[in-house]
Amino acid sequence: MLIESFKPHFLATGVGSIPLTNGDDALELIWKSVPLAPHWPQLPRLGAESSFVGQYLNALIETGVIGEAEDPKFQVEATDWVERMTVFYTQYLEAIEGNQQALERFGFSSQGGEGFEVFCRNLEHYGTRDAIMLKGQLSGSLTLGMQITDKNRRASYYDDTLRDMLVKNLAMHAEWQTKRLSQFGLPVLMTIDDPGLYGFGASTHITLKREQLIEDLNAIIDGILRQGGIAGVHVCAGMDWTLLFDSKVQVVNFDAYDYMQSMMALAKPLNIFLTRGGILSWGIVPTNPIAWEETAQSLKSRLENNIEELVKRGVDESLLRQQSMLTPSCGTGTLPKELAEYVYKLIRELRGLV
Repeated sequence: MLIESFKPHFLATGVGSIPLTNGDDALELIWKSVPLAPHWPQLPRLGAESSFVGQYLNALIETGVIGEAEDPKFQVEATDWVERMTVFYTQYLEAIEGNQQALERFGFSSQGGEGFEVFCRNLEHYGTRDAIMLKGQLSGSLTLGMQITDKNRRASYYDDTLRDMLVKNLAMHAEWQTKRLSQFGLPVLMTIDDPGLYGFGASTHITLKREQLIEDLNAIIDGILRQGGIAGVHVCAGMDWTLLFDSKVQVVNFDAYDYMQSMMALAKPLNIFLTRGGILSWGIVPTNPIAWEETAQSLKSRLENNIEELVKRGVDESLLRQQSMLTPSCGTGTLPKELAEYVYKLIRELRGLV
């Protein structure tokens, strides 16, 4: 899909995770709340294979490159490490050359894909209803690379070979997932959730290189674009957003409730991003207990004030309004069920006001 033709006008969707263990119940909440852009529910309470870290590693685990999902580590000490790498790279090359069976291996494990498969079965049975877009998501390479280590607890992101395998694995998963969702005939937004990107430029992460981060993001995005998807990135913290503006990212999803200042400071680069068709996705509904103190009207006022401030700083108001989406500020998977339901109620009601 050409991103230039997509004008979402505050289309609402979710970030991904839901604090439920039943996929049908999670889907009911999603369809009720964001019916125009439903997403499949990540269900982290089902266990390690459904967690933020373990969910997208199936190909690496099956080839023995990474150990079990419960405590994922690169198995670099294995006596047959080279053979394991060879199997993985062979699988990758076959997938990139269009071998469908090879691409399937980069999908979910049976447990890890429960929420995704429930979503697909629902779409097959009931159709897409009022939806104009479908949304999927996967974890990003920096966040995973910082959490997945080798035997010595060294972050795999800092090892060129391990990072390369992780990025290629995620690129193929992104392509597989986008292809699966595209079969339902609607545009597919595939969002890379990579909160670790906030560390770029921080004194605690001085070894992170801008060029490398962009290269890794673009490699995963290429998997999405190959299947005609729209590529997004979600970061639920403040960061140097020009890192994303300078990549192939088409939709930038940020925490607009707690970290609006980080976007205000970059109004000029934001305007350039919008001018070339980029979309700003506002994570305007807080995903913590302060949400209880908010209403759809109070969040609308906050949103309008933020738009006004960006316009004062030179952002084209017409572009901004045409090319904006709405989401919660982050996933709801760690929240109490009642709070998660209220967050989704707020996003539904806010969409009706803007």
